[in-house]
Amino acid sequence: MFQKYKNTLFIVGITMLVYFLNVLPLSKPLLLPLALFSIIGLVGYGYRQKKVGAPVGRTPGFIYLLTAAILLVVAATGWFFSPFFFALYLLALMLAFEFESAASIGFIGVLAVLFSLNVGEVDIAYDFLVILSLVSFIPLTFYLRKEFLKLKEAEKEILVLRKTASTPPSGIVEDILLNKIHNFSANLRQPINDIKQLTHHLVNHDSKTEREKLQSRVIACSEEALRSLKRFEDETTGTVSTVTSNKTQAA
Repeated sequence: MFQKYKNTLFIVGITMLVYFLNVLPLSKPLLLPLALFSIIGLVGYGYRQKKVGAPVGRTPGFIYLLTAAILLVVAATGWFFSPFFFALYLLALMLAFEFESAASIGFIGVLAVLFSLNVGEVDIAYDFLVILSLVSFIPLTFYLRKEFLKLKEAEKEILVLRKTASTPPSGIVEDILLNKIHNFSANLRQPINDIKQLTHHLVNHDSKTEREKLQSRVIACSEEALRSLKRFEDETTGTVSTVTSNKTQAA
């Protein structure tokens, strides 16, 4: 459970920690130095990751530091009235793409709850609009994440293999077989099972005639499996693959 929502718990914890540093009289003057220190740490961490060949900006540690840096900068420059307040929306969007959706929801939810504690201190209408804008950003992150996955699918970076059918599937089995991978597995399983059984019989036969018959059947099943593989490659990649059968090689 912890591993599944580890990123969410860290993001929520960082958000609450920065908020309490902002409201406590003793720690509030330290927000700006902490923000500068976190930015320096973020740059140093990114440089170190790049030096060792690790992906910069995609590791959980980098995102945790980035979250802390943005929150500290926003807190040090006035929260609601900070000129960097927009960065919280961008951060929520980034969390939705880099981590599980719960991380973005938890981040926005905690911010909305914490900000609601200060509603009415300056302008109640403005405060409510800020909180409403934060909450309304949750469905927007879901929508953008969904569209991003569709774009990746269109670019074939995420492959969804499903056959086009002229009529809707009439049953569960037909619906499953519309998936090209499932259909390929079903077509390939039979010749492989036949090869396994024929090989077992081939070992137990001493008759030369019977052995030759079994060998011919093994070759036929192998060719059938190779044809299934070729069809699968042609259907999924749109290219014509070259498959050389055992029979051809033997010739």
